[in-house]
Amino acid sequence: MMPFHPTFDAVYAVLKQTAEAVGLRCRRADDIWENPAVIQDVVSLIDRSKVVICDCTGRNPNVFYEIGIAHTLGREVILITQHEADIPFDLRHLRYVRYLNNGEALSALGSRLQSRLSDIAE
Repeated sequence: MMPFHPTFDAVYAVLKQTAEAVGLRCRRADDIWENPAVIQDVVSLIDRSKVVICDCTGRNPNVFYEIGIAHTLGREVILITQHEADIPFDLRHLRYVRYLNNGEALSALGSRLQSRLSDIAE
């Protein structure tokens, strides 16, 4: 779960590549159109997921709503962010991965997530 904005395209590409490397599929709601409302596709994707990676960068309200849905459905949630301050107080007790949106740092994000996703995929 992340904002739909071109600045997140490189991040999504890394997440997708990392997930596929451990045998998982990575999808966003804009990858599918199964329902008339986007939120229905979002809930459906979360419901079918083993793990939900949520980018809190920019404090997008939709992302936080989707985090709540994932928690309600009992899904494993991995929080990522470019800025620690974007993790609100009520989520700071959860671990998160901080990253920078550039080539070298995105590669490091992929490596860090691959280990965690491997454990979840088993």
